Amino acid sequence: MVDIVMVPERPVSCDIGVLVDVLRATSTIVTALANGATCVRPVSSVEEALEMKDEGVLVCGERGARKPEGFDLGNSPLEYTKDRVEGKKIVLTTSNGTVALEKMKCEEIVAACFLNLTAVVEYLQDKENILIVCAGTNGKFSLEDFLLAGAIVRKLKRPDASDFAHVARKYFESVTDLLEEVKKSSHARYLMKLGFERDVEFCCKVDSFKVVPVLREKCFVPLNR
Repeated sequence: MVDIVMVPERPVSCDIGVLVDVLRATSTIVTALANGATCVRPVSSVEEALEMKDEGVLVCGERGARKPEGFDLGNSPLEYTKDRVEGKKIVLTTSNGTVALEKMKCEEIVAACFLNLTAVVEYLQDKENILIVCAGTNGKFSLEDFLLAGAIVRKLKRPDASDFAHVARKYFESVTDLLEEVKKSSHARYLMKLGFERDVEFCCKVDSFKVVPVLREKCFVPLNR
């Protein structure tokens, strides 16, 4: 079965969970690993992240979409260039993505965004029970996460999709311009107001990377590493 949960308030479980936070945590995780970071370790607090600062470790993330004091990088995927992150371990804390991840008690967890859509779907093809977990924004529904969930469901072409998954697929299929639709979301509008319009545009690029981040021993690493 393929199902979707929006902004989980309690622990959720499944054979494989797909973490979705399009703006911007999962887009940042995918970009960092695609550009050579050795791993991305999500943590829950700014304080915990700063405690892990060490040689070869970049402390990264955001609060209120802004980079906290003492951090090396924020949560803009555009900051995670090859010359900045290659060979480095990333410690990442965000307002929504890492919070949702804590609720996921799945046997396996992967991170998805539009940037790695097809690669994730190809990996999910032979999985039986799939739960797409949308992080949302500050505890509320996020349009862009639901859109990606619908895109995943559409490409999976599974006959056992839940009613909610069916609705997400139909919504995605109704959209003619992905970027313009995402720009309507409250979080995209907030990011653009702060000057992150290029982030919104970048996060709407489909299939820029083939990397599939898999959570192993508390860190996201590329599949097959």
